[in-house]
Amino acid sequence: MNCLEVNYEKCTGCMACIDSCPVSAISLETSKKGFIYPKIDNDICIKCGLCDKICKTILSNNKKINNTLIPIKIYAAKNKNESIRNRSSSGGVFYELTELILKNDGYVCGAIYNDRFEVEHVLTNDRKIRDKMQGSKYVQSNMYKLYEKIEEKLKQNKKVLFSGTPCEVAGVYKFLRCKNVCLDELYTCDIICHGVPSPKIFSDYLKDLENKYNSKIVDINFRYKENNYTQNIKIEFENGENYISNYFKGDYFYNLFLKDYILRDSCYRCDYANMNRISDITIGDFWGIEKSIDNFDDKRGVSLVFINTDKGNGIFSKISDKFNLIESKEEDCMQNNLKRPCRIPQNYNKMWKTYIEKGYLELIKMI
Repeated sequence: MNCLEVNYEKCTGCMACIDSCPVSAISLETSKKGFIYPKIDNDICIKCGLCDKICKTILSNNKKINNTLIPIKIYAAKNKNESIRNRSSSGGVFYELTELILKNDGYVCGAIYNDRFEVEHVLTNDRKIRDKMQGSKYVQSNMYKLYEKIEEKLKQNKKVLFSGTPCEVAGVYKFLRCKNVCLDELYTCDIICHGVPSPKIFSDYLKDLENKYNSKIVDINFRYKENNYTQNIKIEFENGENYISNYFKGDYFYNLFLKDYILRDSCYRCDYANMNRISDITIGDFWGIEKSIDNFDDKRGVSLVFINTDKGNGIFSKISDKFNLIESKEEDCMQNNLKRPCRIPQNYNKMWKTYIEKGYLELIKMI
Protein backbone atom coordinates (compact mmCIF):
# COMPACT_ATOMS: atom_id res chain seq x y z
CA MET A 1 0.00 0.00 0.00
CA ASN A 2 1.28 3.49 -0.87
CA CYS A 3 1.75 6.19 1.73
CA LEU A 4 -1.53 7.92 2.50
CA GLU A 5 -2.15 11.61 1.96
CA VAL A 6 -4.96 13.86 3.11
CA ASN A 7 -7.21 15.42 0.50
CA TYR A 8 -7.57 18.90 1.98
CA GLU A 9 -10.40 19.94 -0.33
CA LYS A 10 -12.61 17.05 0.74
CA CYS A 11 -11.61 16.38 4.36
CA THR A 12 -14.58 17.26 6.57
CA GLY A 13 -12.61 17.25 9.81
CA CYS A 14 -14.70 14.48 11.40
CA MET A 15 -11.50 12.96 12.91
CA ALA A 16 -12.73 9.36 12.63
CA CYS A 17 -9.39 8.45 11.07
CA ILE A 18 -7.55 9.48 14.23
CA ASP A 19 -9.48 7.15 16.53
CA SER A 20 -9.17 4.36 13.98
CA CYS A 21 -5.38 4.28 13.92
CA PRO A 22 -3.99 1.36 15.98
CA VAL A 23 -0.49 2.89 16.25
CA SER A 24 -1.39 6.59 16.75
CA ALA A 25 0.24 7.59 13.47
CA ILE A 26 -2.35 10.32 12.86
CA SER A 27 -2.19 13.62 14.74
CA LEU A 28 -3.81 17.02 14.26
CA GLU A 29 -2.58 20.13 12.50
CA THR A 30 -4.29 23.48 12.03
CA SER A 31 -4.40 25.16 8.64
CA LYS A 32 -3.81 28.87 8.09
CA LYS A 33 -7.59 29.23 7.78
CA GLY A 34 -7.99 27.80 11.27
CA PHE A 35 -9.40 24.35 10.46
CA ILE A 36 -8.08 21.10 11.91
CA TYR A 37 -6.82 18.38 9.56
CA PRO A 38 -5.30 14.94 10.15
CA LYS A 39 -1.54 14.68 9.78
CA ILE A 40 -0.22 11.23 8.92
CA ASP A 41 3.25 10.22 10.08
CA ASN A 42 4.26 7.71 7.43
CA ASP A 43 7.29 6.68 9.49
CA ILE A 44 4.92 5.33 12.16
CA CYS A 45 2.11 4.20 9.85
CA ILE A 46 1.96 0.40 9.43
CA LYS A 47 -0.17 0.69 6.25
CA CYS A 48 -3.02 -1.34 7.78
CA GLY A 49 -5.52 0.61 5.68
CA LEU A 50 -8.10 1.12 8.45
CA CYS A 51 -8.14 4.92 8.15
CA ASP A 52 -8.36 4.49 4.38
CA LYS A 53 -11.35 2.21 4.85
CA ILE A 54 -13.08 4.61 7.21
CA CYS A 55 -12.41 7.89 5.48
CA LYS A 56 -13.62 8.76 2.01
CA THR A 57 -11.21 11.73 1.79
CA ILE A 58 -7.90 9.82 1.84
CA LEU A 59 -6.55 9.14 -1.63
CA SER A 60 -7.62 5.61 -2.46
CA ASN A 61 -11.15 5.82 -1.09
CA ASN A 62 -13.06 8.67 -2.68
CA LYS A 63 -16.52 7.19 -3.14
CA LYS A 64 -19.66 8.98 -2.03
CA ILE A 65 -21.58 7.50 0.86
CA ASN A 66 -24.31 5.30 -0.62
CA ASN A 67 -26.53 4.66 2.39
CA THR A 68 -28.43 7.95 2.37
CA LEU A 69 -32.16 8.10 3.02
CA ILE A 70 -35.21 9.96 1.76
CA PRO A 71 -37.48 11.30 4.56
CA ILE A 72 -40.56 9.15 5.17
CA LYS A 73 -42.33 11.87 7.18
CA ILE A 74 -41.87 15.63 7.46
CA TYR A 75 -43.19 17.78 10.31
CA ALA A 76 -43.34 21.34 11.53
CA ALA A 77 -42.89 21.16 15.30
CA LYS A 78 -43.18 23.53 18.26
CA ASN A 79 -42.49 22.34 21.78
CA LYS A 80 -45.52 22.91 24.02
CA ASN A 81 -43.18 23.91 26.84
CA GLU A 82 -42.31 27.54 26.09
CA SER A 83 -39.34 27.52 28.46
CA ILE A 84 -37.72 24.65 26.55
CA ARG A 85 -38.50 26.23 23.19
CA ASN A 86 -37.06 29.57 24.29
CA ARG A 87 -33.74 27.88 25.19
CA SER A 88 -33.66 26.06 21.85
CA SER A 89 -32.59 27.24 18.41
CA SER A 90 -35.92 26.40 16.81
CA GLY A 91 -38.82 24.35 18.17
CA GLY A 92 -37.15 22.34 20.93
CA VAL A 93 -36.92 18.90 19.28
CA PHE A 94 -33.33 18.13 20.28
CA TYR A 95 -34.15 18.55 23.99
CA GLU A 96 -36.97 16.01 23.91
CA LEU A 97 -34.94 13.47 21.92
CA THR A 98 -32.12 13.65 24.43
CA GLU A 99 -34.50 13.55 27.39
CA LEU A 100 -35.97 10.30 26.08
CA ILE A 101 -32.51 8.73 25.78
CA LEU A 102 -31.41 9.92 29.23
CA LYS A 103 -34.58 8.59 30.86
CA ASN A 104 -33.69 5.20 29.42
CA ASP A 105 -30.23 5.15 31.04
CA GLY A 106 -28.57 6.25 27.81
CA TYR A 107 -25.99 8.79 26.71
CA VAL A 108 -26.18 11.80 24.42
CA CYS A 109 -23.40 13.22 22.28
CA GLY A 110 -23.46 16.79 21.04
CA ALA A 111 -21.58 20.08 20.79
CA ILE A 112 -20.83 22.39 23.73
CA TYR A 113 -18.60 25.36 24.45
CA ASN A 114 -15.62 24.48 26.61
CA ASP A 115 -14.11 26.92 29.14
CA ARG A 116 -12.29 28.74 26.32
CA PHE A 117 -15.47 29.00 24.22
CA GLU A 118 -14.13 26.52 21.72
CA VAL A 119 -16.76 24.14 20.36
CA GLU A 120 -16.28 20.44 21.00
CA HIS A 121 -18.38 17.28 21.06
CA VAL A 122 -18.84 15.45 24.35
CA LEU A 123 -20.60 12.23 25.38
CA THR A 124 -22.57 12.45 28.62
CA ASN A 125 -25.50 11.26 30.71
CA ASP A 126 -25.44 14.46 32.77
CA ARG A 127 -28.44 16.70 32.10
CA LYS A 128 -26.51 19.85 33.02
CA ILE A 129 -24.00 19.10 30.27
CA ARG A 130 -26.85 18.13 27.91
CA ASP A 131 -28.37 21.54 28.50
CA LYS A 132 -25.13 23.11 27.22
CA MET A 133 -25.71 21.27 23.93
CA GLN A 134 -28.92 23.21 23.32
CA GLY A 135 -28.71 26.04 20.83
CA SER A 136 -26.81 26.47 17.58
CA LYS A 137 -23.04 26.85 17.63
CA TYR A 138 -21.91 28.19 14.28
CA VAL A 139 -18.34 26.90 14.48
CA GLN A 140 -16.77 23.58 13.51
CA SER A 141 -16.81 21.24 16.49
CA ASN A 142 -13.75 19.32 17.64
CA MET A 143 -14.47 15.56 17.59
CA TYR A 144 -11.04 14.46 18.84
CA LYS A 145 -11.01 11.04 20.58
CA LEU A 146 -14.82 10.85 20.68
CA TYR A 147 -15.46 7.73 18.64
CA GLU A 148 -13.87 5.28 21.05
CA LYS A 149 -16.12 6.62 23.83
CA ILE A 150 -19.22 5.99 21.72
CA GLU A 151 -17.94 2.52 20.85
CA GLU A 152 -17.44 1.73 24.54
CA LYS A 153 -21.00 2.69 25.53
CA LEU A 154 -22.56 0.74 22.65
CA LYS A 155 -20.54 -2.33 23.62
CA GLN A 156 -22.06 -1.92 27.11
CA ASN A 157 -25.51 -2.04 25.44
CA LYS A 158 -26.20 1.57 26.37
CA LYS A 159 -28.39 3.70 24.16
CA VAL A 160 -26.47 6.54 22.50
CA LEU A 161 -27.94 9.51 20.65
CA PHE A 162 -25.41 11.29 18.45
CA SER A 163 -26.25 14.75 17.15
CA GLY A 164 -24.16 16.72 14.69
CA THR A 165 -23.64 17.77 11.10
CA PRO A 166 -24.28 15.12 8.42
CA CYS A 167 -20.55 14.61 7.78
CA GLU A 168 -19.98 14.09 11.51
CA VAL A 169 -22.76 11.49 11.59
CA ALA A 170 -21.15 9.80 8.58
CA GLY A 171 -17.86 9.66 10.48
CA VAL A 172 -19.57 7.94 13.41
CA TYR A 173 -21.23 5.35 11.18
CA LYS A 174 -18.03 4.66 9.23
CA PHE A 175 -15.93 4.22 12.37
CA LEU A 176 -18.40 1.93 14.14
CA ARG A 177 -19.11 -0.21 11.09
CA CYS A 178 -15.43 -0.70 10.41
CA LYS A 179 -15.01 -1.78 14.04
CA ASN A 180 -17.97 -4.18 13.66
CA VAL A 181 -19.88 -2.52 16.51
CA CYS A 182 -23.58 -3.39 16.81
CA LEU A 183 -25.61 -0.26 15.98
CA ASP A 184 -28.95 -1.38 17.45
CA GLU A 185 -28.69 1.12 20.33
CA LEU A 186 -27.26 3.99 18.26
CA TYR A 187 -29.65 6.79 17.32
CA THR A 188 -28.55 9.63 15.08
CA CYS A 189 -29.83 13.15 14.53
CA ASP A 190 -28.26 15.45 11.95
CA ILE A 191 -28.89 19.13 11.32
CA ILE A 192 -29.64 20.96 8.10
CA CYS A 193 -26.17 22.44 7.84
CA HIS A 194 -25.15 25.72 6.20
CA GLY A 195 -21.48 24.80 6.51
CA VAL A 196 -18.95 25.01 9.34
CA PRO A 197 -17.06 28.29 9.93
CA SER A 198 -13.44 28.63 10.97
CA PRO A 199 -12.78 28.17 14.73
CA LYS A 200 -9.79 30.53 14.48
CA ILE A 201 -11.86 33.37 13.03
CA PHE A 202 -14.50 32.78 15.70
CA SER A 203 -11.78 33.02 18.36
CA ASP A 204 -10.49 36.25 16.80
CA TYR A 205 -14.04 37.64 16.76
CA LEU A 206 -14.48 36.90 20.49
CA LYS A 207 -11.11 38.43 21.37
CA ASP A 208 -12.05 41.59 19.46
CA LEU A 209 -15.30 41.89 21.42
CA GLU A 210 -13.50 41.31 24.74
CA ASN A 211 -11.14 44.13 23.85
CA LYS A 212 -14.02 46.44 22.96
CA TYR A 213 -15.95 45.66 26.16
CA ASN A 214 -12.78 45.44 28.27
CA SER A 215 -14.15 42.30 29.90
CA LYS A 216 -14.12 38.51 29.63
CA ILE A 217 -16.98 36.67 27.93
CA VAL A 218 -19.10 34.49 30.22
CA ASP A 219 -21.85 33.26 27.86
CA ILE A 220 -22.68 33.06 24.14
CA ASN A 221 -26.10 32.49 22.57
CA PHE A 222 -26.28 32.50 18.77
CA ARG A 223 -30.06 32.22 18.79
CA TYR A 224 -31.19 34.71 21.40
CA LYS A 225 -34.94 35.11 20.90
CA GLU A 226 -35.62 38.77 21.40
CA ASN A 227 -38.35 40.86 19.79
CA ASN A 228 -39.66 37.85 17.82
CA TYR A 229 -36.38 37.30 15.98
CA THR A 230 -34.55 34.00 16.34
CA GLN A 231 -31.14 34.85 14.87
CA ASN A 232 -29.76 37.36 17.33
CA ILE A 233 -26.38 36.66 18.86
CA LYS A 234 -26.14 37.62 22.52
CA ILE A 235 -22.76 37.66 24.25
CA GLU A 236 -22.61 38.32 27.98
CA PHE A 237 -19.54 39.79 29.66
CA GLU A 238 -18.09 39.47 33.13
CA ASN A 239 -18.68 43.18 33.78
CA GLY A 240 -22.44 42.76 33.29
CA GLU A 241 -22.63 44.26 29.81
CA ASN A 242 -24.27 42.47 26.86
CA TYR A 243 -23.57 42.53 23.14
CA ILE A 244 -26.69 41.81 21.05
CA SER A 245 -26.57 41.89 17.26
CA ASN A 246 -27.43 39.95 14.10
CA TYR A 247 -26.68 39.77 10.40
CA PHE A 248 -28.83 42.79 9.58
CA LYS A 249 -27.24 44.90 12.30
CA GLY A 250 -23.84 44.16 10.82
CA ASP A 251 -22.43 41.58 13.22
CA TYR A 252 -19.06 40.66 11.72
CA PHE A 253 -19.15 36.95 12.39
CA TYR A 254 -22.72 36.46 11.19
CA ASN A 255 -21.89 38.37 8.00
CA LEU A 256 -18.76 36.34 7.28
CA PHE A 257 -20.64 33.11 8.00
CA LEU A 258 -23.89 33.76 6.13
CA LYS A 259 -22.07 35.24 3.14
CA ASP A 260 -20.12 31.95 2.97
CA TYR A 261 -16.63 33.45 3.25
CA ILE A 262 -15.29 31.41 6.16
CA LEU A 263 -16.53 27.86 5.60
CA ARG A 264 -14.36 24.76 5.44
CA ASP A 265 -13.24 23.87 1.90
CA SER A 266 -15.26 20.64 1.94
CA CYS A 267 -18.48 22.56 2.65
CA TYR A 268 -18.47 23.94 -0.89
CA ARG A 269 -18.42 20.33 -2.18
CA CYS A 270 -20.73 18.82 0.44
CA ASP A 271 -22.26 15.42 -0.39
CA TYR A 272 -25.08 15.99 2.11
CA ALA A 273 -26.58 19.31 0.97
CA ASN A 274 -29.67 17.65 -0.47
CA MET A 275 -32.75 15.68 0.57
CA ASN A 276 -30.78 12.42 0.85
CA ARG A 277 -30.21 12.28 4.59
CA ILE A 278 -27.72 10.27 6.62
CA SER A 279 -29.43 10.07 10.06
CA ASP A 280 -32.50 8.59 11.69
CA ILE A 281 -33.87 12.11 12.20
CA THR A 282 -32.94 15.46 10.64
CA ILE A 283 -33.78 18.75 12.37
CA GLY A 284 -33.44 22.39 11.42
CA ASP A 285 -35.27 25.70 11.19
CA PHE A 286 -38.49 25.64 9.20
CA TRP A 287 -37.63 28.71 7.14
CA GLY A 288 -40.51 30.02 5.03
CA ILE A 289 -43.20 28.21 7.00
CA GLU A 290 -45.45 31.26 6.82
CA LYS A 291 -45.78 30.64 3.07
CA SER A 292 -46.99 27.05 3.44
CA ILE A 293 -48.71 26.76 6.83
CA ASP A 294 -50.98 29.57 8.03
CA ASN A 295 -51.00 30.76 11.64
CA PHE A 296 -48.36 28.32 12.94
CA ASP A 297 -45.27 30.52 13.04
CA ASP A 298 -45.33 32.72 16.14
CA LYS A 299 -41.76 34.01 15.59
CA ARG A 300 -40.46 32.03 18.60
CA GLY A 301 -38.97 29.14 16.62
CA VAL A 302 -40.42 26.28 14.55
CA SER A 303 -38.48 23.09 13.89
CA LEU A 304 -38.41 21.30 10.58
CA VAL A 305 -38.25 17.55 11.30
CA PHE A 306 -37.44 14.81 8.81
CA ILE A 307 -38.14 11.26 9.95
CA ASN A 308 -35.76 9.22 7.81
CA THR A 309 -35.84 5.67 9.24
CA ASP A 310 -38.14 3.33 11.10
CA LYS A 311 -35.84 3.71 14.10
CA GLY A 312 -36.24 7.47 13.88
CA ASN A 313 -40.00 7.11 13.59
CA GLY A 314 -39.99 4.88 16.65
CA ILE A 315 -38.26 7.34 18.94
CA PHE A 316 -40.07 10.39 17.60
CA SER A 317 -43.45 8.73 18.17
CA LYS A 318 -42.53 8.47 21.87
CA ILE A 319 -42.07 12.25 22.18
CA SER A 320 -44.58 13.53 19.63
CA ASP A 321 -47.08 14.44 22.36
CA LYS A 322 -44.60 17.08 23.56
CA PHE A 323 -45.19 19.14 20.40
CA ASN A 324 -47.71 21.00 18.38
CA LEU A 325 -47.19 19.16 15.09
CA ILE A 326 -48.29 19.70 11.53
CA GLU A 327 -47.31 17.22 8.83
CA SER A 328 -45.69 18.90 5.86
CA LYS A 329 -44.44 18.13 2.35
CA GLU A 330 -41.03 18.30 0.73
CA GLU A 331 -41.98 21.07 -1.67
CA ASP A 332 -43.07 23.29 1.26
CA CYS A 333 -39.85 23.14 3.22
CA MET A 334 -37.04 23.40 0.69
CA GLN A 335 -34.15 25.72 1.51
CA ASN A 336 -30.84 26.31 -0.20
CA ASN A 337 -28.82 23.77 1.77
CA LEU A 338 -31.37 21.07 0.98
CA LYS A 339 -30.74 21.72 -2.72
CA ARG A 340 -27.00 22.30 -3.06
CA PRO A 341 -23.84 23.16 -1.13
CA CYS A 342 -22.93 26.77 -0.44
CA ARG A 343 -21.17 28.44 -3.34
CA ILE A 344 -17.75 30.04 -3.13
CA PRO A 345 -18.42 33.81 -3.09
CA GLN A 346 -16.72 36.55 -5.04
CA ASN A 347 -13.59 37.91 -3.36
CA TYR A 348 -13.22 34.60 -1.49
CA ASN A 349 -9.51 34.23 -2.21
CA LYS A 350 -8.88 37.91 -1.60
CA MET A 351 -10.65 37.75 1.77
CA TRP A 352 -8.61 34.76 2.92
CA LYS A 353 -5.37 36.28 1.63
CA THR A 354 -6.09 39.40 3.66
CA TYR A 355 -6.86 37.39 6.77
CA ILE A 356 -3.80 35.16 6.52
CA GLU A 357 -1.42 38.02 5.80
CA LYS A 358 -2.92 40.88 7.83
CA GLY A 359 -5.29 39.34 10.36
CA TYR A 360 -8.90 39.58 11.52
CA LEU A 361 -9.15 43.36 11.93
CA GLU A 362 -8.20 43.90 8.31
CA LEU A 363 -10.56 41.14 7.18
CA ILE A 364 -13.66 42.72 8.71
CA LYS A 365 -12.96 45.97 6.89
CA MET A 366 -13.74 44.10 3.68
CA ILE A 367 -17.27 42.99 4.61
